[in-house]
Amino acid sequence: MKDQTPMEPKPVKELITDIKENLSQKGASRQDEISVMQSMLSDPDYEVAMWGKNGIKGMYNPCKDFRSMGASMLVNTTKITQHEANALMENYVPSRREAESMVNISKEYVNTYLQTDRKLPLGGREKSDISLQLRHAPAAEKSYPSKDEKGNFMKGTKIIGAHDTIKVKAPCPSWVQSK
Repeated sequence: MKDQTPMEPKPVKELITDIKENLSQKGASRQDEISVMQSMLSDPDYEVAMWGKNGIKGMYNPCKDFRSMGASMLVNTTKITQHEANALMENYVPSRREAESMVNISKEYVNTYLQTDRKLPLGGREKSDISLQLRHAPAAEKSYPSKDEKGNFMKGTKIIGAHDTIKVKAPCPSWVQSK
């Protein structure tokens, strides 16, 4: 399947509003994941504030970071000048296929990094300070309510196999508490 010429995606904030307004179910949407990634990589005006204990530490712009990475790859592979590479990346709009690859890489990064048993801080934002950590859940017998043939409730049990899970730590950030 040939990759089509990319259409200019919507600005991130507009896309998020559209998704929220047209939400019919809260389940995962692969198409929305790709659309949000494509918009983040294309929207030079989208920035997020990075927060720390003393307030805003700085701003992060995914589009500028992506374009800088692309320019660096161009310089390193083609030996063109940094100025030429920056000019080529200036108005670059990633395709949906490239955005899908970035979604896949991002997800695999999280899954792979968590295998180190280290905490993965997602960074402080205005209303959150979330981190992830892999936890192993051992095999266990779990009980659940069940009905017999007569419709009477009884206690059912089943064995849940050992598996990995992700512990999410999201305390109220200090910069929110102090407001």
